[in-house]
Amino acid sequence: MSKLKMLKFEAATLQNRSKRFVGQMQRLGVVHLEKITDKRLFEASASESVSGYEKAMGVIDEAFSILLSHNIKQKSSLFAGRKALSEEEFDKSSLNVDEYLSYAYEICKADKLIAELHGEEVRILTQLDTMRVWEKLDIPLSTAETKHTSVFIGSFSGEYTNEKLSEVLALQMGENKEYSFEIVYSSKLLTAVVFFCHKSIKNQLWTVIRTLGFIPPPEITDGSVKQRISLLENKLSEIGKEKTALKEKIFTLSKQVENMRFAYDYFSVKCDEYKALTLAGFSSNTIYCTGYLPEKSKNAFEKLIEKNDGAVVFETPSEDDDVPVLLSNGSFSEPIESIVEMYSTPGKFDIDPSKAMAFFYYLLFGMMLSDAGYGLIMTLGTAIILKKTTVEGSMRKMMKMFFYCGISTVFWGSLFGSWFGDIVSVVCINFLGINNPPNVALWFEPIKDPIKLLLFSFVIGIAHLFLGLILLGYTKWKNGDKVSAIFDTVPIMLTVLGAAPLAGGILTNIPAAVTNVAKYVLIAGVVLIVFTTSRSKNIITLVGGGLYGLYNIASGYLSDILSYSRLLALGLATGSIASVVNMLGVMPQNMVVKTIVFIVVFIVGHALNMAINVLGAYVHTNRLQFVELFSKFYEGGGKPFSPFAYNTKYFKLKEENKND
Repeated sequence: MSKLKMLKFEAATLQNRSKRFVGQMQRLGVVHLEKITDKRLFEASASESVSGYEKAMGVIDEAFSILLSHNIKQKSSLFAGRKALSEEEFDKSSLNVDEYLSYAYEICKADKLIAELHGEEVRILTQLDTMRVWEKLDIPLSTAETKHTSVFIGSFSGEYTNEKLSEVLALQMGENKEYSFEIVYSSKLLTAVVFFCHKSIKNQLWTVIRTLGFIPPPEITDGSVKQRISLLENKLSEIGKEKTALKEKIFTLSKQVENMRFAYDYFSVKCDEYKALTLAGFSSNTIYCTGYLPEKSKNAFEKLIEKNDGAVVFETPSEDDDVPVLLSNGSFSEPIESIVEMYSTPGKFDIDPSKAMAFFYYLLFGMMLSDAGYGLIMTLGTAIILKKTTVEGSMRKMMKMFFYCGISTVFWGSLFGSWFGDIVSVVCINFLGINNPPNVALWFEPIKDPIKLLLFSFVIGIAHLFLGLILLGYTKWKNGDKVSAIFDTVPIMLTVLGAAPLAGGILTNIPAAVTNVAKYVLIAGVVLIVFTTSRSKNIITLVGGGLYGLYNIASGYLSDILSYSRLLALGLATGSIASVVNMLGVMPQNMVVKTIVFIVVFIVGHALNMAINVLGAYVHTNRLQFVELFSKFYEGGGKPFSPFAYNTKYFKLKEENKND
């Protein structure tokens, strides 16, 4: 349907123009390069250049992370696209990339110094905590003895008082009293003590206090403790000033974010360019490349080859070629391409299902969310984003998808009378005094008639499954298997069409005329399945294979159709929760309080309900595509078209705008 026709090409030009040629080919951005495997040609070695560019990109990425860690906001938005540059602007800025890269290196260097200073700061703070224990000590910590006296300075773990420590020492020292001590600091964790004793009992006292867990200070100073504390505090102050200066430097360099972003994109482009050179083949005088490109880009590529005095040969890919797949759809179905690719790129014999499934995708999403108020918010919100921002790429496709899903949700919500749940009734009864509010449902209210919605969900499900069968038949017919195109689809449709009214009669009244016709349709479908599934010439194999196929089809399609009951479940969940939110908002009796509470509950409650159910609708709509629809006709496994182009993150060439 919408897979662009591809051409295979082989191109060659003079080797002395290889970089220019590859650069122009990258700027054109329409070719998918494949690796040259001709052993008569030699490969280019670009690993060193690629490694250098990747390292530069890594440094810039690290610089951006550092700016974020310092809470320096970088001007960007979730819905901001890449900034457009002309070729002249791009080439002019390219001359300064080394300078732009140096900014990133300076940011990284400054951050590394800050980290080192922080480590030093922590070490000094630890020393200060240790020193402050001894702040009241009026002798140096290195004091060990005088002429007749020995001095022990240290600490015990735990808390000691003068009385407790005296008792403990008295028990150990016996009648020897030629010692004294002074507690200079005490807490539940630590007790700092200075012991004085006559040198004659030095060893005895040391043995006793060591037994009690006495530990010398971790840092010994020759000067006074207060001097040491003052020195450490000065160092701490200097470190603080250095850190502040480095942070200011980082802040100043952050103004170069745009230039660093350009450098990142430039190095990304050059990295891809050198990787492309490794795919090419070289002779002594020429460079060869091969790959694929869309047929519509043939003329543009030919002109590029002519500019470089080269030659190119085009050919239609053979069935053995692994041709890359590029999808191209209109505005309505283009957003669904990302859903298809999320599952798998179409295979060689697959069609692009985007156009066929787009209508059902939006329809199913709308039925699951089914609240016109939520749909209106989605539609207006995405429309504003698409109109007022430069969002592009996959994000733009997603916004378009939710725009159409929002329109579908408004449609179904209007049919079911759900505007932020039952907000119309709640406002009429509680704030306007209207006891008989109008029924705003254009069709019916699912909460009052869930069976009707369930049956309608099954009808939608059957139509969706039939779409898969139609696409299966179309694919087989297109690929030349016309017999399978008919007998793998028509009998199943007849069987389901015949069985559906009969099964529906369990839940509701079906006219007798319809059920009578359905019986014959069902019989015709069953007979066709039994006698066409196997297609064997052996009658036993034919019937046996047919009965087995009938069992698989019956059980499989029954399960598939029942899966569409989620349309009822999610639709009712959205409306029910919304109604509960409204009910909670009008519980107060006082009108002023009720109004205030209602506004707050309305905003918060419906915001949460919408977020949860939009996610649920998205997940289950995808599931119905992947499991129920794709299983009928789609194989996938194709190779995505990967253009050799300016795959940039922050900037784009203005000439790319025509493809938006």
